Amino acid sequence: MKDIAWYWHRLRAMSAAEMASHVVKKWRQRRDLTGFHGPSEWVLDPRPSAFPIPPDAASAPEVLREGLRRDTEAILSGRWRAFGGLELRVDLTPLWHKDYLVGEEVARMEPAFLLNHRSLPRGADVKLIWELSRWYHLVRLAQAAHVLGDATAAGRCLDLLEDWVEKNPPYRGWNWTSALEVGIRLIQFTWIDALLTPARSEGLSARLAALRRRVLPAHAYYAWRHRSFGSSANNHLLGELVGLVLAVARWPELASVSAPLEELQGLWERETLAQFAPDGGNREQALNYQLFSFEFAWQAHQAILASKRVVPPRVHSRLADAARFFWEAQVEQEPWDYGDSDSAYVTPLFADPLRIVQEWRGWIADRVPGASIAYWLGAPPTTGRPVSAGDAPMHTASIKDWWLYPQSGIAMMASGFWWMRWDLSRLGYLATAAHGHLDALHLSIWHRGVAMVVDPGTGAYYADTSLRTWLASRAAHNAPCPEGTPEWPRRLGPFLWASHHEPPAMVSEGSGVEGRLSLRGHALTRRITPDETRSSWRVEDRCVGQGGAPAAFAVRWQFAPGATLRMLDERQFVLCRRGESLTICVSESWDEVRLVELGDALPEGEPRLAGIVSPSFRKTERAPYLILKARPSRDKTCVFTTTFLASPPS
Repeated sequence: MKDIAWYWHRLRAMSAAEMASHVVKKWRQRRDLTGFHGPSEWVLDPRPSAFPIPPDAASAPEVLREGLRRDTEAILSGRWRAFGGLELRVDLTPLWHKDYLVGEEVARMEPAFLLNHRSLPRGADVKLIWELSRWYHLVRLAQAAHVLGDATAAGRCLDLLEDWVEKNPPYRGWNWTSALEVGIRLIQFTWIDALLTPARSEGLSARLAALRRRVLPAHAYYAWRHRSFGSSANNHLLGELVGLVLAVARWPELASVSAPLEELQGLWERETLAQFAPDGGNREQALNYQLFSFEFAWQAHQAILASKRVVPPRVHSRLADAARFFWEAQVEQEPWDYGDSDSAYVTPLFADPLRIVQEWRGWIADRVPGASIAYWLGAPPTTGRPVSAGDAPMHTASIKDWWLYPQSGIAMMASGFWWMRWDLSRLGYLATAAHGHLDALHLSIWHRGVAMVVDPGTGAYYADTSLRTWLASRAAHNAPCPEGTPEWPRRLGPFLWASHHEPPAMVSEGSGVEGRLSLRGHALTRRITPDETRSSWRVEDRCVGQGGAPAAFAVRWQFAPGATLRMLDERQFVLCRRGESLTICVSESWDEVRLVELGDALPEGEPRLAGIVSPSFRKTERAPYLILKARPSRDKTCVFTTTFLASPPS
């Protein structure tokens, strides 16, 4: 019944044109139930000048060499990573339909169009299955073959590809249920082919030529024929188009089962401009997808230039702005995302999977930490001047101490040892707001580069739906949350919200700034004001109900994992983490103040998942939090404040 309700609401979110496209989609799926039936003979010789052109192995930075040695040893011994930082122990020849995190193999060989990837049995999550079949580890082996001259890595890469092809016949099983996954595999195969084509072994060359015929036509046909559309597009359509751009640019014959490069480029340009707002922010309102979508788009940008075609200046500038936005909005030392995202990346171009953000930020700023990415991709995009920490962010409005990206609704403040990120954004992108969270007015705080107050994260997409629902909710974030009324906008299930809320406003107010959010039946405000020395910041929250009457609300200050708190008195606490300390003072007006530490029983009425945060996809930890509750009335005028004061390092 839940699935029926979800599909009903999903249908209501579609336009008439999108409904018609779904009819065509179903017809195509029925036609393709028996698999791919393209030409039996393909030549598929790669175009020599096509992207990527592997750089000279001798020029590879030492940090990349070290990373490739380490990763190759791990991969060959069955120690693989998922989503960057999640360690898995897999079979030496992986079971491609196994969720290795929960230890469940869920192989199904029915036509993919008849499978529901949102609901796998026994707690398995299709994202984990897809992750291994994105061929990241195979690309890593091909990189080791090119940079280190490792013939064993080259042979093992092809062994694994051949096994995957054998175990995943076209359009059957979980790995053929998403056109985005098909597009990503096209990108990875293009890299593998480019890295291994100069191989000295005739046997290796013959195996690679056979794999081109077995992999490319079926993937190109699927990515084009079953590409995403309408309110399902998000970053999916962008990734599918990029896979096709890279493949058709390298093997022009594939246009016969997809589209000519000229047509693909036009669609890519349109989708790139749609994905990123004029201020550079990604419209999905999920920070890791800012980088994910940028990397997709930039690889297509480079492939188009390598094909001697021209990228319009406004598309190049939009991508430069998107890179700059990510550099500004994501911190380097302890990165935390906002919104609903899965720690995805496109191709492993970094040296260290535990420092992906730092390396991409280094590349964007053209600095040493990005040396590995620069080796593979060359110079970063620019908009006329290099990125520098002392510069004002581009395309922002300056409001007191804050810089606000006006279309994306993300504000940042850097003052002394403080760095804050304030969410004043829309719920999400397109009619479904798929990757949005109810995080408007949420405030994240770093001090001396240490994360102190954090966004709770995403958790998982399908494996634990109750956790994902909680982490997406307003109550899990620290914005004022009205009590006693149903949450609005209402979340209807995976990647689907019933409606959008109005974009919040940010205005100058006295010596501080104020964010304002209108919800159905409530008006929420948060005012942030520094003291004269910028050593403390006062956060004042209010909630007004129908007719302007004060309404009950709660604020949950969620601290980062590893934080400890010491109570000075019932309204004053010292927060310590990684050698940094903040004193937190709450005003006498709060009716209830509860500190919940690790090991504490949850207070009565608290959600059972309260205190769980997700630093990265499929990782969760418990962390302490402070819950504040206000019950104002017309005859009781109260100011509800929380003050964060820098303390001497602990």
